[in-house]
Amino acid sequence: MALQIRKIETKEESERKQKRNTLILSIIMISILVFSTAGYFSIRDDNSGTKNSNGDNGVQNIGNYWVFNYQGNNIRLSNSPESTQNVSVVMFKRINDYAGKTIYVASDYDSGLYEISSTFGNYVERIQPACYGSCDKNLPEKNCSDTMIVIKKLNETDAKSKVYEQENCAFIEGDLNAVDAFLYRIFGVR
Repeated sequence: MALQIRKIETKEESERKQKRNTLILSIIMISILVFSTAGYFSIRDDNSGTKNSNGDNGVQNIGNYWVFNYQGNNIRLSNSPESTQNVSVVMFKRINDYAGKTIYVASDYDSGLYEISSTFGNYVERIQPACYGSCDKNLPEKNCSDTMIVIKKLNETDAKSKVYEQENCAFIEGDLNAVDAFLYRIFGVR
């Protein structure tokens, strides 16, 4: 084994080397900071894999769902705002009108109840399945004196899907597309 002997440096040479190494390390660190910041913003502006719907409403297609942000929460629906345009929606209530209340939901199909429950969950006291009027199920029987959402599935021979209000009830007549039209209206997207 051969031992290498290190050359003795003067104090000036040692300080010059240290300043050069510090300058090189500073340039590397600053360039990493600049490029990572530029990369973050370019990725953020790129909607890779997502599609904005209706431009300004903030609804994006992510996988099989349509997602928009409301008060820091992502709301996920099954249908796009465009596909709900053929549903007649005549109502004035917004999500704030339901906030902090128990919402009773009478639904002809589970997917409608699920869509309401998954979106309203963070804003209401609770969601309670119920019957609109009398029924044979083991559920509370409610009417429009309670805050209620009634979802009725239409037959193929029935009229066009629609959403409307009557007293404290919101009536949704149609399929999941009509439920999403109701939700887009409640959250102010449509």
